[in-house]
Amino acid sequence: MKKFYLYLNKVDIVKNNGNIFTIYFNENSGKVYYRHKIGTVSQVKHPGIFLGVDAYGTGYFLHNHYHFGKAHITTQSEFANGKPLYIYNDKCSNTPLKVIEIGLNEILRGETYKPITYNCQTYTNTACHNKRKSADVEKWVGGILFGGIALFILGAAFAGGKGK
Repeated sequence: MKKFYLYLNKVDIVKNNGNIFTIYFNENSGKVYYRHKIGTVSQVKHPGIFLGVDAYGTGYFLHNHYHFGKAHITTQSEFANGKPLYIYNDKCSNTPLKVIEIGLNEILRGETYKPITYNCQTYTNTACHNKRKSADVEKWVGGILFGGIALFILGAAFAGGKGK
């Protein structure tokens, strides 16, 4: 994507080759959806932003994925990857049009996918809430820190008991 022109009812995407691709908005445009990540045991949510549909009715999502290497536009079928889609219950701080604008600008910015600091959740939270945050990363990091502290305390307690 080279640039985009945002309107109230659609967005014109200017591809790198100069061709213009139009995606039309509907009642779901700008909403965050998710599917469960494939190959995980912890039901990690993989979110994306519903963009709209083309002239043929094909749905499109904005999302950040390590397979592509950065945030991009993909079809609904590619985003779902054979899994059911669910809407996030968390209401965005930004309007749907602002969510789309920020999401598209993030694509243009071209930041590389990073599992901890710029993943799918970080991308959608940036567009939705203006915050670079990943709930699952925070949960995992918090769990690791809690486990480490617990091991340290247990180790200290057992080491203290050996000296008596």
